[in-house]
Amino acid sequence: MELISERELPLVAYPGMNQVHQKELSYLNSLYSSIVSGESLEETDRKFEEFLRDVKEHFSYEEELMEKTHFFAYQCHKEEHERVLKELEGVFKRWRESRNREELRDYFEKVFKPWIKEHILTMDAVTAQWISRLLLGALP
Repeated sequence: MELISERELPLVAYPGMNQVHQKELSYLNSLYSSIVSGESLEETDRKFEEFLRDVKEHFSYEEELMEKTHFFAYQCHKEEHERVLKELEGVFKRWRESRNREELRDYFEKVFKPWIKEHILTMDAVTAQWISRLLLGALP
């Protein structure tokens, strides 16, 4: 079961960012499937930990690109990454305490899914245009 299909995932102007988003999608969908299918608590924990590691790598990758290209909205974008990472870590902590699959499912369906799509369509799209123009010489 997928939370977000590949065709739903917006594309941006910088190919490296699209690759990172695709990789994260596989971790996200694997975690979501574990949540809704009722896999063991240990397996859901493992998949959530893998997803968190990937999110950290994803955000770090984008932040390095932004620093490298002196992206004008670096601080704003970085702060949004920090906010969401802190939120995800809190969700994981609550999950480990409550083991409430419905609460976890609701978070990913009602909060994370709309957030990631909007984030890619707005912040990531602008960032990717900037990075693509500077690193690839692409026209805006």
